Amino acid sequence: MLLADYLDVEKLRNHINTGLVTARRHNTLPLTIYCYGRKAVFDQIWDDVTTRTRGLIVDDAGVIVARPYEKFFSLEQLPTSVDIHEIDKKYGPPTITEKVNGCLGIFWKYGIHWGVASKGSFHSPHAEFATKWLEDHVEHNGKLVFPDGYTPVFEIICQEIQPHVIKYTYDGLYLLNFVKIETGEELGREETDFYGFTNHLEVPYTHGSNLETALMADSDRYEGLVATYNIPGEEPFKLKIKFPTFLENRKKFYAEQKLKEQPEISTAIAAARKKVASIVKEALTKCTTQKEFAEFFLIEDNRPYAPACFAMLNYDDDKEKQARAVRRVVDRQQTQ
Repeated sequence: MLLADYLDVEKLRNHINTGLVTARRHNTLPLTIYCYGRKAVFDQIWDDVTTRTRGLIVDDAGVIVARPYEKFFSLEQLPTSVDIHEIDKKYGPPTITEKVNGCLGIFWKYGIHWGVASKGSFHSPHAEFATKWLEDHVEHNGKLVFPDGYTPVFEIICQEIQPHVIKYTYDGLYLLNFVKIETGEELGREETDFYGFTNHLEVPYTHGSNLETALMADSDRYEGLVATYNIPGEEPFKLKIKFPTFLENRKKFYAEQKLKEQPEISTAIAAARKKVASIVKEALTKCTTQKEFAEFFLIEDNRPYAPACFAMLNYDDDKEKQARAVRRVVDRQQTQ
């Protein structure tokens, strides 16, 4: 499938120029990965390009190499025009599976080369961990058996890189599903479970319930659930259902993470992070091109925070890189 058959290429170029979408190259191969940017998240601009660029991998000939899930939302994030109960009546019952508390991983293959990308990078810490983990997995369990024409989609669990609210005894990859590149259709749950078993890969558990039961469910052991309504010939409608206990525990978790730092350092980092976020948010309202963003970050008042601003803007899926950039800002401030 060609990129031009999937989305409006001119609109994609404009979105890249205005910061709505990021485009990052592979270090050695003629591949580009597209992902919606921080500006799209801040301004809630979800259109037929931003929703389709969530780890989309394309080669230089314009051929789609890997097509992951499109951006999907929780119930409270849906537009008011979307009636989930009408969708349930039309396409239900949905397949309801565990929502794993990790990072999206996209399997890609180009000639003899392959790897796992995070949603915005071939070379982020999560991508490097996932690729190395899968290489080791193949060495111990044999060649991977995946269906032709589909993109395997994973959840990456690496608690050393990114501590999780849900504590897992297992660091590695969960096989979520396979997305057909030509249509966006997903395999049925039984087929996905079969490929998980065949390849010795963990898969999320299937929650045997209907939508109403899923919406009322809660647990402290899982992040939540994903309801998938399969639609013949096209991408399914998917809905995130996050458990109330998870949302409450996430607040406590972030508060505890801050307390683990030395109080004076924690305060300085929090202040720097707040300042950087403020600068980036202002830039997103004033700037449209990469040149304008650079000029805004480098004006006198913003210059001390510029590296962290660039990191926040350009490395949306790499929280570790953002945190290091903010920490360097604080380190420089304390040595001046």
